[in-house]
Amino acid sequence: MTRGTTAPSPGPEPSGDGRAPGASQARWTADASRVRWAGRGRAGHRLVLALAVLVLVVLVELLPGSAATADPTRPTGGTDSSTGISGLSTPSSTGRSGSSTSAVPIATTITSSSSSDPAGPITVTITEVTQPVAGGSTVAVSGTLSTSSTETISDLWMSISLSTAVQSRGQLATLAGDARAAAGHSRYEKLRLPNGETAQSLTDPPVRGASPVPFQITGDLGTTAATNIGVYPLQIRVSSLVGARTVTAAAYSFVVRSRPTAVRTPVAVVLPIADRPRLRSDGLLTDNQLATDVSPTGRLSRLLDAATAHPPVTLAVDPTLVQELVLMSRSQGYAYASPGSTSGVTARTNGDASYFLRRLADYAAAGGSVIALPYGDADLAALVHARKLDIVNYAVKTGETVVAELVSRQPQAAGAVTYPANGQADSQTVDVLGQLKAGTVLLDDREFPLVAGRRYTPAAAVTVTTSAGPVRALRADHTLTALAGAYTASTVDPTAGAQLARFAAELGMISAENPTPRPQVLILPRDWNAPGTWAEQVLGAVTSAATAPTTLDDPAFTPTAQAVLPVSRLVYSADARSAELPASYLDSVSTVWSQAQALGPVLCAPPRATSTCVEREINPMTNALVTASSVWWRGAGRVDGVSLSQQVDGDVSAIRNGIRVVASRSVNLTSRHGLVPLTLENTTQREVTVVLMFSSTNRARLRSPVRQVRVLPPGQKAQIEFEVDAEGAGTFLLEIDRRNLDGQRLSTEPPTRVLVRSTVYGAIATGITFVAIGLLGLAVLLRFARRLRPSARRHRPDPTPDASLPPHDPYDPVDSPPPADQYQPADQNPPADRHHPVGRHDPAPTDEWAPAYPAPAGYDPGHGYSTTQLDGPEPGHVPTGGPAQPARDVDHRRELRPAHHGGPAPVNPIDQPYDRSAAPPPRHQRSDP
Repeated sequence: MTRGTTAPSPGPEPSGDGRAPGASQARWTADASRVRWAGRGRAGHRLVLALAVLVLVVLVELLPGSAATADPTRPTGGTDSSTGISGLSTPSSTGRSGSSTSAVPIATTITSSSSSDPAGPITVTITEVTQPVAGGSTVAVSGTLSTSSTETISDLWMSISLSTAVQSRGQLATLAGDARAAAGHSRYEKLRLPNGETAQSLTDPPVRGASPVPFQITGDLGTTAATNIGVYPLQIRVSSLVGARTVTAAAYSFVVRSRPTAVRTPVAVVLPIADRPRLRSDGLLTDNQLATDVSPTGRLSRLLDAATAHPPVTLAVDPTLVQELVLMSRSQGYAYASPGSTSGVTARTNGDASYFLRRLADYAAAGGSVIALPYGDADLAALVHARKLDIVNYAVKTGETVVAELVSRQPQAAGAVTYPANGQADSQTVDVLGQLKAGTVLLDDREFPLVAGRRYTPAAAVTVTTSAGPVRALRADHTLTALAGAYTASTVDPTAGAQLARFAAELGMISAENPTPRPQVLILPRDWNAPGTWAEQVLGAVTSAATAPTTLDDPAFTPTAQAVLPVSRLVYSADARSAELPASYLDSVSTVWSQAQALGPVLCAPPRATSTCVEREINPMTNALVTASSVWWRGAGRVDGVSLSQQVDGDVSAIRNGIRVVASRSVNLTSRHGLVPLTLENTTQREVTVVLMFSSTNRARLRSPVRQVRVLPPGQKAQIEFEVDAEGAGTFLLEIDRRNLDGQRLSTEPPTRVLVRSTVYGAIATGITFVAIGLLGLAVLLRFARRLRPSARRHRPDPTPDASLPPHDPYDPVDSPPPADQYQPADQNPPADRHHPVGRHDPAPTDEWAPAYPAPAGYDPGHGYSTTQLDGPEPGHVPTGGPAQPARDVDHRRELRPAHHGGPAPVNPIDQPYDRSAAPPPRHQRSDP
């Protein structure tokens, strides 16, 4: 008996499992109840499952790019798995100067499968999108199919679909950079094929390991076009059976549509014909790579081919490149540097170089637009910031001169077009270019500030006000530049055709944003190495249903009255500033530049100062130094710039050090005039003109010529003697310096020094000697004249004795002079001196001998003062102790007499006879207080 059933029994019997009949009844009741609930549960599950399927079907129907674009005859697949390529993010069309990422996805593949294989077995690659002409309705897409699956692929179908128009450049960048965003953009509508169907069968499925299978599909856009110009996302969808699974894959691109009456946007394309500088100051090239670049398949030749095939294009020619090609075109050939060789490797005349130059000249002669880059492609912003304005001026002016000579036109003194490196220049640099009379400056559009609320790309022309006046600035669209230069033909890049469709969509979006014509500028990279025919495709894409090529001198590039911007409002990013050549490097280049410029008057002095001499001797060094400041040496390439600068430094030093002055360390002068010899040597291979400057530390005492100009042939010496005049004895330092005709020094070393020793008296010393001799002679004459004066003879005593007088007795007091303290009536006012001033009381003498003069009346030797009037008694006064005596003629000259020191008043010897036996009067000794 089975579980869950019972059988009638007359009485209670044990159940089959040994349990009581009551237990079996209870189990049956429970099982019946479980069956009823189980039936209800299964019905509920079926209802939930049905509702889930219904919701899933609705979602699948609503999803764009899946059921809406699937072939009705094919089943839809499951969840999509993206295999898109990361791409370029460009700013929206608001004039924003945002940055760009590295890659640019154009064709994106999305694969879906009923299996769980995440890689996707089928890959769709778009290789070309043929855009419809203005007013046209046909679009053709070419590509390839490949697979990574080993299973058999069958029942392969393909369709082409179009979505709604893109609204802005920002949205376009999002769709191009994100495959899922492209897949989810609005609803894709399948286009009719030429056979009227919406899908075409592919009979040749891809096989793993084999070459990709090419395909081509053409769709009809219909009669409905955009109001003016529109950009639409395009989808290529493939469905197939991979084994027993249904697999779908998709790729995306863009289509540009326009009406026949649509106004196209003018686009001026600037194509640099430039290369890294290779010309050295000695006439050698640093390498021979340029011969490859100008060959028929070389980089520069491909660019020139594209320009001539799709005019009009403005060529920005590097003047250094022109001079290098001229050198390679010489009939005697050229040479390029090689390690271990001082003279270089000789090469024959390069026919490709001369043909390339002729093509450039022919392009300009046919009306093509040609502008000049700064000479050497100098880093103008870095030079301005380092205050090397002389190099900036030379680079701009010389570049214009070289290119003008190539295309047989006169250089523009004003109004020329200047293109800084990558279009990056701050307000200070633009202001300097305005002072150099630049008429137009090409700048990156990120240099201009944003305008709030603007939803479209503005016109390129702007008037920038500088300190030198208004300058026209043309802003170059950096997004277009990035798109054009992104393709490198590597295996990870999108195909050329798919990327070209992305480039065309960007051009079309500029026109679609605003129906008003707004001229644009596309500047291609300086080092653009466009692979294959990519350059021709880019230039050809400018001529489209939405845009038309033009040149920079088109009147459409005239700024409007509202497009005015002060130069101070230009935006210069920190990244641009950090990328410049460092100021320390430019300082070293500038030092060598100044030394090379100073050799101009030395090597090309009049009458040799001709343009030919300057071009042959000076310009090669100057040009090489300008190329040493090129933008090509930014970053890791600076070592090549240093090599150019050092090579010029060696040439300049060889010339400067080859001009020497040799002189003795000292020279002796035995007369007032003398000659100082020296030797001037020229060990260079050039004729030089040298100015010798002479200077003395004491020009008042040593005079010499200020300067002498000497001309020396190559390898010659000259013996020079110059005259010096010494104004006195001594040692003087004489300096001899070498300079050019402009007074600039030719050496950083100290001048040559000569010590001049002179033993000649100077004019002052001679004058002092003659004056001293004259004064000495005058003194002798005066003394002799005094001796001859009559007054001297009158006071001299007569040596003849008077016979009537008795003989002179020296011991007779009458014949002896009176004592010093004796009163002399005739000498009432003795001469004053510092010992006895007039009108003062005379103290008692303290010396044994004192100047003798008559004592005044009443003088008391014991007290040292007079008791009578100072003037003494009147003549004839009879003093005490003697009768009055007549006044005698007394000689008032002072003479030494014995002094009277105290004691009784002396007795006049005339009144009292002299007693020899009498004892002398006692002397009065004054005691010190």
